[in-house]
Amino acid sequence: MMKEYKYKITIGMPVYGVEKYIRKCLLSILNQTFDDDIEILVIDDLGPDNSIEIVKELQATHPRGKNIQIITQPQNMGCWAARNRVLKEAQGEYVMLVDSDDYISEDCIEKLYKQAVEHQAEAVYGSVLPVDLEGKALDIGQDFLNQPYLVLEGENALANFANRSVHPTLRDFIWNILFRKDFLDRHHIQFKKARFNDDMICSCDVVPLVTKAVLIPDHTYYYVIRDGSLSNYQGRKEIKLDEVKEFIRIYSYLKNKCLELRSKPYFETRCTKGMILMFFMICGILKNKDRIKPPINNKMIKEAMSHPLALLEILPFTNHKLINLGFYFIGKLPASLSVCIIKTLGKMKHVI
Repeated sequence: MMKEYKYKITIGMPVYGVEKYIRKCLLSILNQTFDDDIEILVIDDLGPDNSIEIVKELQATHPRGKNIQIITQPQNMGCWAARNRVLKEAQGEYVMLVDSDDYISEDCIEKLYKQAVEHQAEAVYGSVLPVDLEGKALDIGQDFLNQPYLVLEGENALANFANRSVHPTLRDFIWNILFRKDFLDRHHIQFKKARFNDDMICSCDVVPLVTKAVLIPDHTYYYVIRDGSLSNYQGRKEIKLDEVKEFIRIYSYLKNKCLELRSKPYFETRCTKGMILMFFMICGILKNKDRIKPPINNKMIKEAMSHPLALLEILPFTNHKLINLGFYFIGKLPASLSVCIIKTLGKMKHVI
């Protein structure tokens, strides 16, 4: 028996400390060209500013304000928990997540929903336009934010596309994707606890599960780039070791996910991508090593670069064997030598 939904669409957003941006974001949702009612779930994560007062003002004054539901967390819990609250409370047949400091095009839902219905898709990905605070388009060197029009159907179709190269071919942000709610429920999709990058972890879990997806070239989402938002360490005198450890924990999860994908046709490329992601992250840590307090030791860096596979599992590779062998031996060398090699390779990142 098919479940009945109260709304066609639920759009959900965590709200914390976004007083400067929330009005533009919320108006972009309220002013959609989509004819049916859109449920808007605003998850109040108990921020220190007036973000929720602005939401309440729009709730009271906008013609679609009645569709805004404010859900207050019991305490400040972080973005991952707020997103899970959206997934739990959503009453829409389809669910989309938005970051409350970004905004969407006025026809975003109309375009994504049309493709979802036409192709009975579990996930529809819109293209993303990076912009500055004034809305001017920016080139941030991430071409994969712009997609071709593709209908991907089959058990491994989306994951094959995402792993057709060791370079990014599908973004790992979780916003600007219209998901079918029954797909999320059937696979018990949840965001894992993380101080940051919970969307990367969720995308890592979701992509192998999607059996029917649509990608469209239309820019349906505006990703707002603020000063310093592309670099986690930019302009900071001190970086806490606990923060670095959290990055290592998250990227280790992304790296080790390949262990669940041994039977997949994209397995070798997925393993390689996980190692490359970790390598680039470690290069960033080493570049800023003098600012990390207390200091990070070489053993921790070497352990982060350990390969999830055994040597005998890598030797049969038909794709990317040499790069995986290289990473494997970096993780086996004495810690000081391992770090020295990573630093040398970091200066030649263009060859990877």
